[in-house]
Amino acid sequence: MRKTFRQPQDALTPAAFAVEAAETWALERSGKLSEDLFRLTALWYVNFVRQPEPAERKTRYVMKVAQAQNYGIAAGFTPTLPDPDSSLVGADTRQILKHRRCRDYIERTALVDLVIGLVSRQADQQRTLDGTPHAKYVTRGQIFAEEAERILQRKGSTYVKSRTPRVLVIGATAGIIGALVRCGLHVSATDLWPEVVGRELGGVSVENGKTANARLMKEVDLAIITGMTLPNRTLPRLMTLAKRHNTSTVIWAITGRNFGHYYTEHGADCVISDPSPFLLLPGAATMAIWRRQG
Repeated sequence: MRKTFRQPQDALTPAAFAVEAAETWALERSGKLSEDLFRLTALWYVNFVRQPEPAERKTRYVMKVAQAQNYGIAAGFTPTLPDPDSSLVGADTRQILKHRRCRDYIERTALVDLVIGLVSRQADQQRTLDGTPHAKYVTRGQIFAEEAERILQRKGSTYVKSRTPRVLVIGATAGIIGALVRCGLHVSATDLWPEVVGRELGGVSVENGKTANARLMKEVDLAIITGMTLPNRTLPRLMTLAKRHNTSTVIWAITGRNFGHYYTEHGADCVISDPSPFLLLPGAATMAIWRRQG
């Protein structure tokens, strides 16, 4: 029997959208599984800069990848990147977390992401992107636009706050913003990166998230939120605003690529797992989509 759809004001549990809460959930569910699944075989520390399209922003990130039978990933703006801690490699990822051996929240998120991926349900849909990097970039934007329209339709016109549905993109990127604009949606965008604030991306001027997110979350019907808000610890506050103002949410999970089950179980409407920056490498890539069922 299909569950009755709940509005975000009823479905969201904001406190669950913290690294600590997700870690507890993952460790409890994984307690009886073999340690072979969680043996850390590699820990990658990566500095990178990317600009997939001329009209797109340049991004400079620190990325940490925790690898075992699968992998977990997290990115952030940490300005310096030390050498990886070689003593962690070979250990049970769960024990690293339990004994607080992580250096920072980015590393902790990557390790939780690894564990959570082994104790979660499969995605509701897999989308394979192939062709040129440009073709994959365009298709990715379309996937976000399609999911936004799906959520707004399910939300129902009674709960839409204005004649034209409003969408906020937290973690501005031109491809996704432009795809939403082309669907006829009213789009706002915010970011915390100073080099992006004030720029126009996808036809929308990017505002400062520190000052604009609270106002915009009240006004919009749907927020698309970058997964980087998990390790920078702003995600619980954003979900509190979403619950208060009945704003639907999509989490754009580059950071926390395996969190789809967890996030939707705790009230997010949709999670789109994006294998960036590997998405735009040659060859096919898969994006996974989880949708809240009730």
